[in-house]
Order: sequence, then C-alpha cells, then structure tokens
Amino acid sequence: MSEAPIGPSSGPRVQAETERKFTLLPGARVPGLAGFATLGEATVHHLDATYFDSPGYELNRARVTLRRRTGGSDAAWHIKLPPVDGTRTELHVPLDASPDPLLVPRSLRAVIGERVGPVALVPVARLQTVRTVRILADPQTGTPLAELADDTVTATRLALPGTPGQEATWREIEVELLQGDRAFLDRVTERFQWAGIVPATSPAKISQALGDAPARAGAHVPSPTDPLSLTVLAALATHVGVLQGREEAVAVDAADAVHKARVASRRLRSILRVFGELFETDAVRTIREELQWYATELGHARDAEVQKARLLERLDALPPEAVVGPVRARMERELEATHQQGLAGVKACLADERYTALMVSLSRWLTDPPLVRVADASVAERAVPLVDRAIRRVRRAYATAKTSEGVERLAALHEVRKKSKVVRYACEALTDVYGEPAASSARDWEAVTEVFGEMNDAVVARQRLLQLAEAAAAAGEPTFTYGVLFGTQLGDLDRELPAARAALRRAVRRGPDSWKG
Repeated sequence: MSEAPIGPSSGPRVQAETERKFTLLPGARVPGLAGFATLGEATVHHLDATYFDSPGYELNRARVTLRRRTGGSDAAWHIKLPPVDGTRTELHVPLDASPDPLLVPRSLRAVIGERVGPVALVPVARLQTVRTVRILADPQTGTPLAELADDTVTATRLALPGTPGQEATWREIEVELLQGDRAFLDRVTERFQWAGIVPATSPAKISQALGDAPARAGAHVPSPTDPLSLTVLAALATHVGVLQGREEAVAVDAADAVHKARVASRRLRSILRVFGELFETDAVRTIREELQWYATELGHARDAEVQKARLLERLDALPPEAVVGPVRARMERELEATHQQGLAGVKACLADERYTALMVSLSRWLTDPPLVRVADASVAERAVPLVDRAIRRVRRAYATAKTSEGVERLAALHEVRKKSKVVRYACEALTDVYGEPAASSARDWEAVTEVFGEMNDAVVARQRLLQLAEAAAAAGEPTFTYGVLFGTQLGDLDRELPAARAALRRAVRRGPDSWKG
C-alpha cells in the first residue's frame, strides 16, 4: 500500500491498494502461515460505512465504490476506482470535508463526474463490520508484509423507490499488501485454499450488499406501464445530479456552470409543478420555494452576464458616428460590477446553511419521496392529462397577454414564457418513456421559450439602458448612444412577437395526445 497527496492540500489523498478477498467455507478457520509469515496480535475495529451511488446504481456498474466510513484507522470519505493489474486506487478526504453526512464532498463528486457524469449521489447501503486485524510479518526480519482483516459484515441494502431493502450477514477475509509482493499473496492464497478459505467471487462488499439491484436497474427499459412516480423521480434525479455535480464549478464561476445549475433548478421546479399531485402538497410547496430561492440567486449572476454580452454586442454593431462619449467604458464597468455582485451572492448562497438544507432535502426526496396514493398510477394513465393541464395554463396566460397593453402586456408575455418552459421540461421528463414524440414536443416548446426569451431579454435590456443613461447624465456624459440602443430593443420586440405567436400555435397544435399513437 502506498500513499501520496494529489492536488492542493484540501484535495483527496490517493492510496494504491493491492489486496485479495476470501470467502470462508462452513467450518473453515484461518490457518497458521508457518514458514513464511507470523501472525501479529489481534486488534478489533467496529466500522460503520454508508455507501453512495446513483438511484440507478451507475457507480456500481462502473466498478466505482463511494462510501463514508466511521471507525477504524481510516475513518473518512473513500472512493475506490476500478482495479488495474490487481491494484485499486483509493482516494480519501476527511469526514468534515462535507457539511452533512448525506452530501458527498465536492472534490470526490468531481472524480465521480469524470467516471459516470453528473449523477445524483444518495445513500444506497449501510455496512457494519466487526474487523479483526493482524499483521503478517516476515519471520526473519519482522518486516510487515501484509495486513489480514477478518470481517464479520452486516449489510443493509437501503430501500429506494422501486427497490426494496434487504439485509445479509457474512464473513470474509481481506489480505492487503504492505511491504510484501504478489508472490507472497500467492503463497497466502494457496495456504488458505487448503484450509477451505477460497477467493471471493464478489470483489467488493457493496456488490454483495446490493445483490441484483444494479443489474435490474441497468436492464430496465422505461415503459408507459411504469408507475408515473418512478418516471418522475428518475427525471428529478437527473437534475439533482446536475446541481450536485456542478456545485464546485458554480463556486469558481466555471464556464456555463451558473447557467446549467439555474436551468437544473428550474427543471426541478417545473417537473414538480406538473406532476405535483403525486406528492404531498406541503412537501412540494416547500421544496419548490427553496429551489426558487436558489435559482433566483443564480439568476442575478446569470442575467447580468447575459445583459453584458447582449448590450456590448449591440454597441459594437452601431456605426462609429452613433457612439458618442465613453459609452463602452461605462457599460463594461457597470455591467461587470453587477455581474461580480451576482457572483458574490452565489458564493454566499453556497456557504449558507439554507443551501445545505436544500441539498439534503433533495437527496431525501430521491430516497424517501413524500408520495401519496395517486402515485400508484402508471405513466399511460396520468402523464398526458397532466401535461395537457400545463398546456392549458399556457393558453390562458396567452389569452391574458392578448387583452393587455403596455407594461402589463410585457409582464403577461413573460408569464407565457415561464409557463411554456414548464411544459417543455415536463415533456423532457417523459422522453425516456415516449421517445421521439415527446422529444419533438419538447423541442416545439423550447422554440416557444427561446423566442419569448428574446423578447424578455429586450425588456430587461431597456430597463438597464435607462439606468446606464441616468448614471451617464449624472456624470455629465452624453446619453445619445443609450437612446439609440434603447430603440434597437424596441425593434427586437416588434420583430419577435409574430415569431412567438407562430411558435406557440405550432407547439399547442402538436400536443401530447399524439405520443400514444
């Protein structure tokens, strides 16, 4: 076994581990190893480990192990990567690297993301082990060659939606090299086999604990006969995974990270809006409110970034004679200041106990969701009616917009956009079941949100230009260019409105009833 820190001091500690696991046949006892090793004094440890995986067990199928262990000499968060030539790389970070036992540390989520993508990570098993450890030493020099761990394991596969819990108990032996070599392991293996101790068929305890659950999850083909609740929870897990996996990138303002986290928050809220009847009303309201809080914090930074890019692009498109005064300098300075203020708010949000509570709540939603009796309905029975209901909300919002004028009309059109996004995300949540028909509907509604989004960006840009012009005037600078840019935004609104109407008509016309055909 060898160890070395990798990356910064706050990052994981990497450890190379070469070991063999053995199963004891009935009546077998650990034999002496006279002639090539001496057995040291026994030390007993009580280990308690919670294992994490995605709700679909992607880590297990990728032969990656993630756990939080207490007790023993290596209490920590651990990742074990797939073995290479019989040696596994293991990464450790301290237990206090995470603010809550249900939340995997950011540095380890980054490693997981490289292997299986941004999956949601939740507790899937608990293993309680009574471990008796002895050192196997060279009888001549006393050099520690290996560590022998005799484990009695009580494993609990934690119940997840669609997967019942189960318990198992077994005994196994691990021999991990210290300063010995593979030839030494071969001699131990030979002596053990004569005593009825044979190499284990399952290389990892977690694989024994989970049983056939990972294989069944991997083989499942989504179907309209599936419970709608499981389909919805799978969609929620996808977006919780994005929030978890993007957290570090959001913290350092990596490219597009804030945007993707904001979209994931909105997707979660939208899915719960459409399919909320499957869950307890109060629980839905609470989690949606908290997601809105987080999305709003992200939105301050994202909107500032969008407006900065938009307005500077429009400024660059003006003829030189239309740019009067230090317009670019003021715009860059003030728009960037607003962006940085938004990013500071995001960082404060990530450090807030409220954010930690939100992430813990999302994890619990995936493992123990607050379902109600209507959740027994299948996708075929309830999904399309619920999407239709969401579409009716869009149509009502658009009817209101058509009868409104001025500022009220702009606000009403923004409501059309928001409700259209809800429909889009609901369609996306059902694409695994309905395939291309649902994906096509999602694209139709995406087109609606894009064109209405351009209109909303123009409205926001007008407000920002008025603020910039006011600041310029107070500083004695010309405001002519701000007026020119204001006019371009009015033109954008006029051009986009017909396209918005056409996109909305097309999306409504090709409704979800066609998915069943």
